[in-house]
Amino acid sequence: MAAVTATRGRRLSAEERRNQLLDAARTVILERGLSSLTMELLATEAGVSNPLIYKYFDTRLELLQALLTRTLDEFGDLVVRQLAEQDSYADIVRVFVTTNFDQFEKGSIINVLLSQPDIRRAVSDVEGKRAGTYLVRELTRHYGVGAKQAELLVVMGSGASQAAAERYANSSRNRRAVIDDVVRFIVAGIDALANAE
Repeated sequence: MAAVTATRGRRLSAEERRNQLLDAARTVILERGLSSLTMELLATEAGVSNPLIYKYFDTRLELLQALLTRTLDEFGDLVVRQLAEQDSYADIVRVFVTTNFDQFEKGSIINVLLSQPDIRRAVSDVEGKRAGTYLVRELTRHYGVGAKQAELLVVMGSGASQAAAERYANSSRNRRAVIDDVVRFIVAGIDALANAE
């Protein structure tokens, strides 16, 4: 069954076709696993010919890197919208902790793609640096600490958040309660270190 097909009588634009192929790849990966994705299976899933795929993506790796890049862009846009609504640093931390938990959630395409070093190379650390810069700026604003101390606090908080998210993915605990605990842990650590002089 094709994931997305063109409306009869109308050709898809290059961007629409590219997105159709990426959507079909996402479906295959989530339903059958990353290792099952071949260009032939993708063609079947998308309802197109195999040569058409190569018009948009030279290799399977290029396709997967494009899927990761698009997914992270969409995810980043969502996070930016959520951050715009936050007032306190604890609320900002909650957005990032929840984001980490979303990324490690079972069935997350981001987690699947980021687990592969050759796919992950496509995104470098641009997204992470942008998020880190935002957190450092907000931390210095809310706590009045210097940039170096803020960077250290952000690194420690990020590590705690990612480790908790990864561990939670393999547990049966209540997600909201775990996120609340992680946010309290990070904010208490920031409070203690920012006020220790």
